[in-house]
Formats: sequence, C-alpha cells, structure tokens
Amino acid sequence: MTVIPYLHFEGEAEEALNFYKKIFDGEITMTSRYGEAPMPVDEDWKNKLMHARLKFGNNMIYLSDGPKGYKSSKDGNIQLSVDVPDENKIEEIFSKMAEGGQVTMPLANQFWGAKFGMLKDKFGVSWMFNCELKKPEEAQTATLDITG
Repeated sequence: MTVIPYLHFEGEAEEALNFYKKIFDGEITMTSRYGEAPMPVDEDWKNKLMHARLKFGNNMIYLSDGPKGYKSSKDGNIQLSVDVPDENKIEEIFSKMAEGGQVTMPLANQFWGAKFGMLKDKFGVSWMFNCELKKPEEAQTATLDITG
C-alpha cells in the first residue's frame, strides 16, 4: 500500500509539474489531457492536465487541473513534508521552492537536531523541509596512525 499526494490546480498544473520536476530533478512519467478524454470539454481547457505523475527518488506526486471552474483550497490542513539527506541540498531546494512563494518558517537549525523550514510555494501548496543533522559523535574526523 502506498499513499501518493495528489495536487489539484486551477489551470496551472503543467507549470507546477515542470517547476517541481526541475527542483526535485524528477521525471514526468505520465500526462493525460482533458482533450484526450471522451467527455466534452471547452476548447480552452483541452490542453489542461487531467492527470500527471512526477517521480523523484522513491517518491511520486500526482497533479491535475480540476475541471474548468474548479476552485482549489489553498488553506487546507495538509503540508507535504520532504526529508532531504544533504544539508547543502536542502538549502538549494528550499531557496528554489520559495521563489514567488511565501516562507512561513525560515530554514534554520532546530532543537530536535535538524535543519527545518516551511513555506507556501507560488502555487499555494504548503511544504515542510527537514534535514537531520549529524551528531558530533557521527561527524568524527579520520586520524592517521604514524606509529610504526
């Protein structure tokens, strides 16, 4: 069993898909457009995404433009949480994701031993980013034995 986040947009799903693809170095594994479906659709909505899949690492996100006139909620109780294993990478990803969005908690070292930050991206999607920091005993330096 797998839980896959499904993000709904009001006409900008393709822009969001490409934005997330670039940030997460992902792969678009599937797209389906309203114009490919057997139901009638307005001409200006035929090229909108009815369904898309983005894979990055072991993760998958689905995206869609809702039906024409659909209003997505930007104040829900769900945030996407991303664990990033590299401290430099979290800085890069957080910075790119924040472009055009709103940082709600700047990326900073936290009391639980992680670098953590939160933001709402330019599409209104809420994200949390976390990077577990190495404990001092884990960050040991190599020693050279010069005794012969």
